[in-house]
Amino acid sequence: MKLIVQKFGGSILKDLKSIEQVAEVVAATKDHNRVIVVVSAMSNHTDDLINMARKINPAPPPRELDMLLTIGERLTMSLLSLALTKRGYQAMSFTGSQVGIITDNEHTNAKILNIRGKRIVEALKNDIIPIVAGFQGVSINNEITTLGRGGSDITAVALAAFFKADRCELYKDVSGIFTENPKIFPKAKPIHEITYEELAEMTSSGAEIVSHRACELAIKYDVPLIIKSFSTPNRAIIIEKTMKTQNNYNYYNLEKPFVRAVTHLLNLNRLTLIAVPKLPKCLHQVIVRLAEAKIPLVFFSHGVPYNNHFDLSFIVTQENFPKALDVLKEVKKSVNAQKIDITQNLAAISLIGPGISSDPDIFNKVFCVFHKLGVHIDAFSSTEMKITCFIDQKHYKKVINALLKKFKLVKK
Repeated sequence: MKLIVQKFGGSILKDLKSIEQVAEVVAATKDHNRVIVVVSAMSNHTDDLINMARKINPAPPPRELDMLLTIGERLTMSLLSLALTKRGYQAMSFTGSQVGIITDNEHTNAKILNIRGKRIVEALKNDIIPIVAGFQGVSINNEITTLGRGGSDITAVALAAFFKADRCELYKDVSGIFTENPKIFPKAKPIHEITYEELAEMTSSGAEIVSHRACELAIKYDVPLIIKSFSTPNRAIIIEKTMKTQNNYNYYNLEKPFVRAVTHLLNLNRLTLIAVPKLPKCLHQVIVRLAEAKIPLVFFSHGVPYNNHFDLSFIVTQENFPKALDVLKEVKKSVNAQKIDITQNLAAISLIGPGISSDPDIFNKVFCVFHKLGVHIDAFSSTEMKITCFIDQKHYKKVINALLKKFKLVKK
């Protein structure tokens, strides 16, 4: 029999009625397959717990926050197990630590190091449906940890990789993958085919389809990934391993790149060390300090030297801004920078597609859109599959609507 990992997110698990509906889906799968289920906390439960914690303590210690947040998934897994046993199926719920999801020591954003999985193996042998709490594990120091936002996706893909599952099904509350977020841009059209690499670029650039870390895991371990719509039965998108063409592709121009989707990130901040003297190890000092503080960079730019000085510019999320500012204030003295320049409320607008950064026609169209709208581009970057423009956040909706229209990514 095939082994299938099914993950159900919190937006699906809204209430007891939803849990009963999920139990029906799991039961139907179990009738013909072996199945491992991964669940998130019920809708808004995690945010409610965070808000509760911050009312008690505005700066909760990460260890205690992890202990608190794991309550949500434990509640869901137990209720789903009860719903399945009521239907005559054997089911058993497990926390991340009980199934041996071993992580590093980084509270609130831990990385999985290993999976032991003994109890899941035993459950499957005894025809029991294991229901695993997503988002959580246990550190090498035997502390409860959580995996960060999207952690249940990560749990599901990691279990699918470890047990060599035939496929990993991620159930979502939307009817598919779109050329932009349809909740914000209702004219965005559905995407019928996409590769792992394109999905990874989309999720790293703000698309909330699936956790970026989960997508990277699926690529790394070749996990067959299917994103299913819970709201629209029988609608699913299989993530492809090789590039395909769009249905309306022009076969007289086979090598022509095209834009698959547009994504965005909001609430970004740029910090720039102005006039850093051009001396050995200046850049090294700054990068090392940011890395030691575990601050991920959305963008980095090393300015062109002028008068034996240069500027170092970093763009970070709002979440990481206070910590990054503290680090740069310290580093400013050691590298003898003139000052720190700050630009807040930036948005990153990204176009995703196979080979688009090598196509001058696509670049021309992008810059023409910005020029026509009179929107200044603060910074710019590109990779093989992505072109990103950083702009004042107040313009992001009109820019994205124009780009979607320009590249025919809207419904007819």
